[in-house]
Amino acid sequence: MKSSKRQTPFTLNLPQNDRFVIAFSGGIDSLALIAFMSEEERKRSAAVYVDHGIRGRDELDREIDLNKKNTRKLGIPFYVIKLGDGAVTRYALEKDCGTEAAARNLRYSALENFRKENGYDWILTAHHQDDQTETLIMRMMSSSPFWTYGGIREVEGHIRRPLLNLEKKEIKKKVRESGLKWSEDSTNSDENYKRNWIRKNILPSITLKQKRLISSIASNVAAFPSKSVEVKVYGSYRVTISSDSLLSSFPWDREKAIFSALSVVGNTERVKRGLVNEILNGAERKSGRTELGNIVIRYFKDRIEFFAVPSSFISPYRGDSTILPLGLKVSDVSEDPLALHIPESALKSAVFRKSNRDDEIQFKDGVRKVSSLLKEYHLPYAIILENSGIVEAVFLSFLGGRDRLSSFLLGKEGEIVTVTH
Repeated sequence: MKSSKRQTPFTLNLPQNDRFVIAFSGGIDSLALIAFMSEEERKRSAAVYVDHGIRGRDELDREIDLNKKNTRKLGIPFYVIKLGDGAVTRYALEKDCGTEAAARNLRYSALENFRKENGYDWILTAHHQDDQTETLIMRMMSSSPFWTYGGIREVEGHIRRPLLNLEKKEIKKKVRESGLKWSEDSTNSDENYKRNWIRKNILPSITLKQKRLISSIASNVAAFPSKSVEVKVYGSYRVTISSDSLLSSFPWDREKAIFSALSVVGNTERVKRGLVNEILNGAERKSGRTELGNIVIRYFKDRIEFFAVPSSFISPYRGDSTILPLGLKVSDVSEDPLALHIPESALKSAVFRKSNRDDEIQFKDGVRKVSSLLKEYHLPYAIILENSGIVEAVFLSFLGGRDRLSSFLLGKEGEIVTVTH
């Protein structure tokens, strides 16, 4: 016997009076979102298509033309943002990430810029229940930390995902009822992308009940309480975390802060549980350091500092605002008695680099090899300041040693500044 219970019509449940940028790829999911929006929020919406330039021009032009026709039929303004040929590849190389991640990050950045410049309140994406399932499976397969099992959030910053709890079949039904044609991204069939492989090989064997169970896992993890950890980012070379805020936070917040800090300074390796525990122990100990390839982690009374050790570093001299590697700072005066007093002119043409085995520095009492200083302080390397092939300073304080100044800089005329950690 069929139930006589009336089903509740699907609604987007969006804030009243707000304005929305719809992330519109032209695929069936975002077309369904456009169709829903055309009924409820047409006058407050704009559909924005981001052209990544990573597919053939003919395919992209056909897709954009179809998108124009669909949005015109549904009565929603349509805009195209072109990233330019090669933008995704350049970003992937610069950030050392995959093409899929690069395209996603650039797309969200372009949408956010459009939102702010045109006075919209929210970006809407068409993520649905199957996307949530795929995301959690991907993270489980890659042994991601459990706090990432919160999956895709319904609201995140200025992004809302009003279709997140909707089944794929409901999305297909909506588009077919609208009589619209959608475009198919040719890269969606490329199983070299992990998400595509999961969609083709795993998702078909998962029942609706199991998908709902996976979605509930995401909801439960997302609902875990959270406590903010004080993290400060200084470019891509240095990140600090407040020791007290880290140790007083929840375990998943601790891991998230540590993962984030390591990512900023260039870590691309999987972060193992042992490393997380070592960092937490260092925060409690409030002294010492951890070496991780070209990343140095130092523990102080009030903070943990993550440094990326550059092989070479050149920075325009801008007085106190000069950016130096490994947390080194320039100032007119310093209360640190061990700060190096350096002629300002030396910093204007200097190169900071990682020390080499044959580096030497001239002191008043003669020449010393930098390697002998490292041996004296039991340190693996140093950062040196070099001018015209001459080592003018050696920086060891970021690893717990003592910075040293060359006799070439002693007595030089000109304004004197201090460089300290």
